[in-house]
Amino acid sequence: MVKVLVVAFGGQYNHLIKRSIERIGHEAALRPYNLPPPDEGEFDCVVFGGGPLTMPKDFDKVKGLEAYLRWKKPLLGICLGHQVLALLNGGEVGPSPKPEYGDVTIFVDDEDDILRGLAPSFRAWESHNEEVLREPPNSKVIAHSENTRVQALKYYNGPYYGVQFHPEVQHTEKGSLVFQNFVELCKR
Repeated sequence: MVKVLVVAFGGQYNHLIKRSIERIGHEAALRPYNLPPPDEGEFDCVVFGGGPLTMPKDFDKVKGLEAYLRWKKPLLGICLGHQVLALLNGGEVGPSPKPEYGDVTIFVDDEDDILRGLAPSFRAWESHNEEVLREPPNSKVIAHSENTRVQALKYYNGPYYGVQFHPEVQHTEKGSLVFQNFVELCKR
């Protein structure tokens, strides 16, 4: 059984991330983002959840999360967590030219580990005003939508992934598959 730490930014969906992981047979614990990281031996991997912070304006509040990158354990950023992960790795985040809300088609550019089984496209739930405008140099865009060029990223400096969409919401087709794929990475 994999133990996943869900770093919560106060967003309404963080408990759904925890439940999604538990629903597929693994342990998950919520931890507020503004607490220091626990002992890294307690968890197999980390999820940065969503929340109401605005990137990059509030980036100073989350810079300490860089400590999780030093763990070199699988890390999945979701929505705000995706944006935070991009900023921690030298990407650019800012206002979305066309914010996305509700049902959006995601096009898979590279059916990598995290998006395995989701190509060529799937429907996902979105709720964002900001987005990754320029991916970090140590990453690759692996999915996009009509309005958001960086819907998902794979990083090369660690087993890190980011998704702008919300796999934890039941309206996202095959959202549980994203978590299953992530947990498989955690087992390696």
